[in-house]
Amino acid sequence: MKTVPFPSGNYLKKETQKNLILIILCDVTLLVIILISTPRLPTRIDVGDFDTSLALTAVFPTLGVYYYLKKYQNCRQGMKGEKRVRQFLESRLDDSYYLINDVEYVNDRGGKENIDHIVLGPNGIFAIETKDYRGKITCKRGYWSVPFPYGRNPSSQAKGNAYWVKQAIDASGTLKNLKVWVYPLVVFSNPDVELKAIDLDVEVVKLESLADSIKSFNRYSFSPDQLKTTVDGLLKKARTQMNK
Repeated sequence: MKTVPFPSGNYLKKETQKNLILIILCDVTLLVIILISTPRLPTRIDVGDFDTSLALTAVFPTLGVYYYLKKYQNCRQGMKGEKRVRQFLESRLDDSYYLINDVEYVNDRGGKENIDHIVLGPNGIFAIETKDYRGKITCKRGYWSVPFPYGRNPSSQAKGNAYWVKQAIDASGTLKNLKVWVYPLVVFSNPDVELKAIDLDVEVVKLESLADSIKSFNRYSFSPDQLKTTVDGLLKKARTQMNK
């Protein structure tokens, strides 16, 4: 499998670093509040009720530590999941397939989004959303049994990502005269997940089934030149959006 580097890459790594910095800032703020409002400490500032009101504000950095720590842990877990998927695909798909990881783009509402993996092969094009949750997870018609962080619905994410990839391909004109449909996939990469999916509007698979799902899709017969041109067109579109 040909893995294509993308310049924006490492979306989760950047998010992890950002949340770690915010955790440290909240910790420092909390420490300063404790030092200047605690009785019997030489650093205490005593200006009437100032120290009491200041102590109450310690609630905010405390909540901040909890909030950003949770986001930090989710990002770390997501990085592990994406690595599992990348290594699995590289070992199971041959050199007729291309893999682009971690593509950032701007959606129709102007918000930044991230596509975990795009696979382009002679038999089709796939937008893959990776989740690394463990335990029992069920999905019925797009309704999930677990509250995903920030209210993000994995199947909706996968469909939105597939839509952007299709728009980018259509805009590039690399596959004109073909009504290209990009196939959305959700993969759960954690080996300790128990997945029960019913009446799906998007295919949801465990990691061990991912390569088979991709190879069994036979809607197209793209040539090597078509795939290479399409990869170049996708990268150009994504770079253009990054530079806006």
